[in-house]
This record gives sequence, structure tokens and C-alpha cells, in this order.
Amino acid sequence: MRKALSAVVLVVLVSCGQAALKPASTGPSPKPFDPPASWSLFLTGDQSVQQSYSRTPLDAATLKDAGAPVAGHGYATASADGSTLVEVDYKPDATSSISISDTRTGALRTSFQSPIATGPALTADGTRLLAFDSSGHSYRVFDTRTGRVTGSLETLDSPCCDLFRGWLDPTGAYLYGILVPGSGYNATGPVTPVLVRYDLHAGRENARLRLTGVTAGVWRNGKTIGSEQETTVLQPGAALSPDGSQLAVLYADGSRLMTIDPIGMKITATRPVVVPSAPTSWLGVGPIEADAKAEVGTIWSIDYSPDGRRLIAAAHELTIDPTSQVSTTRGLGVRIIDVPSATVTADRRGLDLGQIVYAPDSTALFATSWSDGKDGQRRTVVLRLDPSNLATATQREFIGFRWLLLLAR
Repeated sequence: MRKALSAVVLVVLVSCGQAALKPASTGPSPKPFDPPASWSLFLTGDQSVQQSYSRTPLDAATLKDAGAPVAGHGYATASADGSTLVEVDYKPDATSSISISDTRTGALRTSFQSPIATGPALTADGTRLLAFDSSGHSYRVFDTRTGRVTGSLETLDSPCCDLFRGWLDPTGAYLYGILVPGSGYNATGPVTPVLVRYDLHAGRENARLRLTGVTAGVWRNGKTIGSEQETTVLQPGAALSPDGSQLAVLYADGSRLMTIDPIGMKITATRPVVVPSAPTSWLGVGPIEADAKAEVGTIWSIDYSPDGRRLIAAAHELTIDPTSQVSTTRGLGVRIIDVPSATVTADRRGLDLGQIVYAPDSTALFATSWSDGKDGQRRTVVLRLDPSNLATATQREFIGFRWLLLLAR
């Protein structure tokens, strides 16, 4: 069940963008952009199947090559502020070599071996690294300056492989996860998710909060397409702010925004999402129903801006074609939501994106989508978006699957 639900989430990253993106024909224009000297944009190759990779520097304004590729090794991830680069080399014997570098100086901070290195994720400031084992039952937190383990958790009730990922608070003391108890292919409808907090110093769960009003889950809906039982997936968006003071949950129909105090483990507000201009909504209430599809649902992904005041929110419709049995997604759109007022400040209906990342200083948004060329090769489309209105400033296609890294300098 864990593997099946993980595949549901991962399909958003590998199946969106079936047709080439086209610039919006109407709407606001991007504002002038002069890339600051404090960070750089890099494009990597497919890290999921390569032990070695290269990252190519791109001009942040034009997306043109800005220098020769830089060699790397293993799977790479960077902190939101761009200060820390982690490379994980996964070995055949199920151990891993982890290297952590300071991106401003290029100096290697530390390197060490660890049997637990799946899903590496850094705190926004790059001071702590979270990783778990392949089963999702064992977690470790590492100090990125020394490689020392500062926290751990052993649990069978793990958030790693469910609909939501886990979030490490900036101090490395707590892990937050959203569980969907009772959800699964034997369920008959959505459930109310539960926010769980784990104390990584004590190594155990220490608080739970029922997210009343929010619905999520995976369930059989009673319909059959050929030999396939139709399944519905409902995944609200959720994210922890960079400073760890707030956790946001966007309802799966996009209609309401819940904010939570994760330290006190209490809901602070649940407000309607205000869309100031018509159309008032491009997402209907509840899971999307569709004919002749063996799987259907709504999947949100959201993340905070570096200052914690805005959310970038992308919605996808999940389907499985009954003929080819290939999982696909259709991007419903992308929004920027002002968190204090729960107001949509920018809206791009139909924009179909996978990875979305803010520049460390919030001056730009970069994103990827995918297209299939006439030659049958999959292409990654890299876009620079205006962070104030989501207008496409520029875009460029690359052959193969690529990934973005923003590193401080």
C-alpha cells in the first residue's frame, strides 16, 4: 500500500506536461528582472538513475547556458536559501555516502556513510538534514556541519509514504507528518487527516491534531472500467513555513485555507480562499469525476515563499488511461495565495508544472514541465515566471528529464 500511494504522488512529477507549453495569450506581462549576484541557477540531468551527474549553470534571466557543466556525484539536493548542497551516493550494498558542501565557498563541510539516506531533505537554512530508510520506518537528522546524528525516530506509523511528505522543523527537534487513517483501496470514501508531531530527541510521537473539515485519501468508488476498479484520489496541499512557525493546509477543492500553529498543535484559522476576479474558481468542489478513466482525483502541491507570507499552489487532475494503462496528469492551474488574507494574488489556469522553486530572495520563480517531441523523446521545459503575477518571462526546452538547483554564491 505504501508503494502504491508513493506512486500516486510521484506521477505528478513524471507525467505532467504531455503537450508543449505555450506562453499565455492574455494576462499580465512579466516585470523586468535583473538577476542578483547572491545566487545562481543550475540544471541537472536525471538523478534518479545516475550515480554521476553534471549541473549546468544557466543565466537566470534568459535561461541560456552560462558556463561549462560542473561535475557532481550522487543524488543532489539544496537548501531553500541555497547555502547548502547535499550529494548522496547510493551504494549496491544498501549503504550510502553523503557529502555536504558550502555552496558559497565550494568547501566540503563533511562526508560520512549512512545506511539511512532515502528522501534527503534540508531545513530552509541548510543546518539540518533529514533522511529515512527505504521502508519509511527509520528516520535520522544530521547536523550538516559535522555529520553528527542529532535526532532519530523508529515508527511503523510513518508519514513518509502516504499522500503527504514529512516536514522537519528548523531546529531539527520535530518531524511533522499528516496521516490519513483508514484510507486505502479497501476504503469507501475520503477520511479526515491527522497532523502528527514526532519528538526526534525522544524518538517518539508526542502530539496529534485532527484536521476537522479537511478530507483526503484513496478509495474505491464502486465503478469499474473494463477489468479495472475505478479509484479516487484526494490530496489537499500542505506545507511548513521556512521558520517552522506555521503549517498551511489547502483544501482539496481549493476553497479554504487552514493555518496551524505546529508548536502549540492547534488550528489558528480556517478561511475561505478569496479569488478577487472572475472566474471565481477553476476547480470544482470535491474530487473530479471523469468518464472512461480507471483512476481519477485531485492532487495539490503547495510551498511557502522564502518570507513565509505567500503560497505557490499547483493543482493536478490524476487519470489512468483505460487503454494504455499509463498514469497521466493534467495541470489544472497554479496560484499564488497571500497567507494572512487567504487571497489569491495571481492565477494561471491550465498551467501544468512539476518542480516549482522560489529564488532564495523571492525575486523569481523557476519551474519545469515536460513535453513529447516529434522524435519521440521526452523534453523538459524550464520556465522563469514573474513571482508577482505568474507571467511567463522566458522558457527553454532540454532533451531528457532535468532538475533545477538554486545555489548561493
